[in-house]
Amino acid sequence: MKRLTWLVGPPGAGKSTWANGLRAGRRVVELNAMLAPLVNPVRMSKGILHANGALVRLVRELELHPDNRALPPLLVVGGLVPEDALFPPGEHEEVLLLLPPRERWEEQLRRRPTGGGSSHEYDDYAYATQWYERFTTWSSRGLPCTRLDLPFRPELLGAVA
Repeated sequence: MKRLTWLVGPPGAGKSTWANGLRAGRRVVELNAMLAPLVNPVRMSKGILHANGALVRLVRELELHPDNRALPPLLVVGGLVPEDALFPPGEHEEVLLLLPPRERWEEQLRRRPTGGGSSHEYDDYAYATQWYERFTTWSSRGLPCTRLDLPFRPELLGAVA
């Protein structure tokens, strides 16, 4: 893992579940958790994508500051982040894309637990699908990311991991 790793993918892809399995040995933070006190109580939905981009810049400033470079690596669960905020990554960064096969992702999204999602209940399936399609173009557009291929764990469907 590089000094700063960004984990992105559509809602319901399993990003938080995968990251939670790494928390014992690594520093992990979620952009949605950073915004939660502001957006969750009022179910704010506008401006979140722009805020995620601003958080990417903030995390980079902090984590890649010369005096902070010796800190342990950080995994940032970014979810939906505009490409212009994320790319190009610096030499101490990597971008991981979690994009399960379409049918599996749709099932995971439909069975996502209510109240346990990282950004309240995610109920805008059309928007989630737009992002899924957008992520499928990243490799053909030459965006430098590594696609994660994680084993399917059906026992986790509908569970808060």
